[in-house]
Amino acid sequence: MKKIKLFSVILILSLLLAGCNNFKLAPSIDDLISPVSPSGDNADVQNAVDEYCKSGYLIKIPSSGDYTTSFIFQDLDNDKNDEAIAFYEPSDDRGTVSLALLRKSTDKWSVVDNVKGEGSDVKSVDFCDVNDDGIKEILVCWSLISKSNSFKLSVYSQEQTDEGYKLKQISDSITAGEFICVDINEDDSNEVVVFNIGSSAVSPKAELYSFKNNKKRLIGETKLDSTIISFESITSGVTDEGLSIYADALKSDGDSMLTEFIYWSNYYDSIVSPFYSYSTGRTSDTTRSSMISCKDIDGDEVVEIPLDASVKKLPEQITAQNWVTYKNTVLNHKCYSYSCKRDSYSLVIDDKHFSNVSVKYDSDKRMLSVISNDSKKECFSIVAMIKSAYNSDNESLKDYTQIFSNSGFIYLAKVNQDADINFTIDDLKNMIKPWG
Repeated sequence: MKKIKLFSVILILSLLLAGCNNFKLAPSIDDLISPVSPSGDNADVQNAVDEYCKSGYLIKIPSSGDYTTSFIFQDLDNDKNDEAIAFYEPSDDRGTVSLALLRKSTDKWSVVDNVKGEGSDVKSVDFCDVNDDGIKEILVCWSLISKSNSFKLSVYSQEQTDEGYKLKQISDSITAGEFICVDINEDDSNEVVVFNIGSSAVSPKAELYSFKNNKKRLIGETKLDSTIISFESITSGVTDEGLSIYADALKSDGDSMLTEFIYWSNYYDSIVSPFYSYSTGRTSDTTRSSMISCKDIDGDEVVEIPLDASVKKLPEQITAQNWVTYKNTVLNHKCYSYSCKRDSYSLVIDDKHFSNVSVKYDSDKRMLSVISNDSKKECFSIVAMIKSAYNSDNESLKDYTQIFSNSGFIYLAKVNQDADINFTIDDLKNMIKPWG
């Protein structure tokens, strides 16, 4: 009987393999479930692309950035109605990617223009008015080679002509690793700051481009740390130097990060990186071992940089940060935190307590405990649970209170009222800073 059952399984698999050239075994039950069909405008946009690409196509989704969906909706011309864009690989031109722009008229979506891209995939896309025409341009970072850190940044403007609606590329593309669109020199026009990791012969650098009057001009540049191999995140914030940029980068040792802090200098008439040394080729002061990016950690609308805090005997999964801000040409301490990368959160500890507590971490329970150094009593503990595994009726969690929910996790906390350093649940709600 066992042989018959085994033969039946083999026969079924053989038939499946014979009937489908692209057959593969599903790695999980999720792959056996059909994807949900698009609805609403997504479905209408897909129908419009279907109609436009009659020979077939494969949708391409940007791999990073703020827009990582099949169809991206954006009010490009400020008429309070969204346009849509779609990236796709045509079946009759494999290895290329095109950008389709769609508009809605009388309740029907249609492709109004299409341009062939400059790569085989899409890294990211953003929208920003860079030529001062009151209409957002489309900025696309095209991937040239798989797993490469070098990309082509193209900027497309939109024109309404007698022949119809047209996309037009502003000048030639720019070699880029990452980019951000901001008015960094505060001239009431947006510029594009481009970051490149360089090569064995060329150091990493940041370049500032203007696209006023539909002309691309390089108006500033600065060198960056020679050991950078990739950029992890880029954000901006206001400092006493004006609008400043924080570019978090991974170093070549693979175990450390740094932040390139950049702002516009009227004195040099260019962007500058104040912590970069032209004599050493390195950026000092902002390097750390914690793989944590800059953010507004304390909710004061100022971006902080996470440096390593000096703490002995930390659990392997926990790191400690000294968060600093840039002011009066130097980095100033703002607050301390402990972070758990595995559970995707940081815990801000008040300065008056930071040196008086220590932390423990239970990997099996995903529990971080904060202990008083004097009494050796636990002040509180935080448990991170995957949402799908959380059961509010779990007896072992009866003394815990949910304090936050984010990115697939539920965070629960329990305070010890008998500890010599007292915290409340409300305190913990303010102290925990989930990532993402």
